[in-house]
Amino acid sequence: MNPTHGGYGGTELRSQPSAEAPPAEPGEPVEEEEGAETGQSAAAKSPLLRALMHVKWATLLQKAGKYERATEHFRSSLELLPSARAHFGLGTCLGALRLRREAAEELRRAVQLCPSMVGAIINLAGVQLGLGDFAEAERLCREALRLEPDSREATMNLANALRNLGRRDEAVALVWEQILRHQTGRSSDAADVAIPVVQIDCSRWNESQERSSAAAAADAPPDAVLVCLKWGQRYDAAYVNRLCAAASRQLPSTPRCVCFTESPEGIDASIEVRELPEKFHLWWGKAYLFSEEAGLDGKRVLFLDLDQVIVGSLEPLASYRGPFALLRTDGIACELAEGGYNSSVISWTGGPFWRPLFQCLTPSVLRYVHRFDHWLEMMLKGADVWQQIAPGKVVDYTTVFRAGVCLGADDDDGAFAAGAADDAAATTAAPAEPPEGCAIVTFPRSPKPHEVLEEHRWIRTHWGDVLSDVKEEKRRDGLRHAPGDGATCRSAG
Repeated sequence: MNPTHGGYGGTELRSQPSAEAPPAEPGEPVEEEEGAETGQSAAAKSPLLRALMHVKWATLLQKAGKYERATEHFRSSLELLPSARAHFGLGTCLGALRLRREAAEELRRAVQLCPSMVGAIINLAGVQLGLGDFAEAERLCREALRLEPDSREATMNLANALRNLGRRDEAVALVWEQILRHQTGRSSDAADVAIPVVQIDCSRWNESQERSSAAAAADAPPDAVLVCLKWGQRYDAAYVNRLCAAASRQLPSTPRCVCFTESPEGIDASIEVRELPEKFHLWWGKAYLFSEEAGLDGKRVLFLDLDQVIVGSLEPLASYRGPFALLRTDGIACELAEGGYNSSVISWTGGPFWRPLFQCLTPSVLRYVHRFDHWLEMMLKGADVWQQIAPGKVVDYTTVFRAGVCLGADDDDGAFAAGAADDAAATTAAPAEPPEGCAIVTFPRSPKPHEVLEEHRWIRTHWGDVLSDVKEEKRRDGLRHAPGDGATCRSAG
């Protein structure tokens, strides 16, 4: 399966019209001097070959993320010779540029010229998700699955369409069915695929079973640990340092901070770094936190995504002692649909009870489940949600400060958030500060804190300046505890 580019509404799209590898890309097409009898000059004289050369060059530019340049070559190809491939490429690039209505028109033309072009059908469904036409997206995804029953992108997009249509249980059943067919090698028309029950019922959790016998007997509270995860290059070490520094200021006692990462460079020495296996890309590293190897068994974990600004006391969240707490998608503007889970802030006591979240993560699951939050929906029953047990403590930046207008910027999976129209903009004045009593402002999708740092004084105070403030506090603390005149100390080694 080729990598996807330019999604919409948390969708998966194809950069090529089929699952086959694209042709080799030549250099930019050039015109040969008159009279030069070469293969390239023959191509220059042939509209068909010139059109193909434009498509090949556009494909190279598209793969490099140069979508505007790619559209120029796709259009040049279409001027020479209309083709489903050029319409497909042009529509996909326009979608990556968030010109969704124009993208839909080009992808429709591709499907009209080649009704069996699965990639065009899938990407058109993705555009319809972004435009909010979920019923049409469902129809297109089902047509794509009829043509290609094991399609990963069509399955993910159909599940997202069903979620937006209020049919979450149907979405979960669909994905489980595809996973089990893939794992067992059954054909798509097999009728005896058994859909599994929920793996983890939170009501059956018992904290004492998750802790050592000695700690349980002494009725000692579990050790608390603040956990974050850094994967890839999207967030630098400063995001880790700022999050942990702010948490230290907003908890009654200095927390033990642990960061799981495959790239520890630049992370402050006060933060414990643990290795994150490189095979866990994007948000799937969160599943590793529930493994025995993560070393969190018996610990009371408060997990925080890096793209958040801590603005108030974390005590209401850190003091949670229930089985499992996380956010609902309700009230988070850039989420796909209400009623789902959002894992930006999670609390649990580590132990074997939650192990299936890691152990059941098979290649088939990774193939068909769009993101870790959806995996939690499929695996957990009866989790607590922060909006109910700690109302107002975690708020969404876009909802509060942009009147719920989600601009749909890129996510790590190449996806865009469904939401407002392309030209929409917030017209109401944003508040000067987060709501009173708020502890965390979360920034799912876009923008991120560093992108709006200059727009909000509260971000500069609680996030931008937090590192220098903490360093100054440590310096003053060091002076208070420095040796006096009668003390003996070493100046070296």
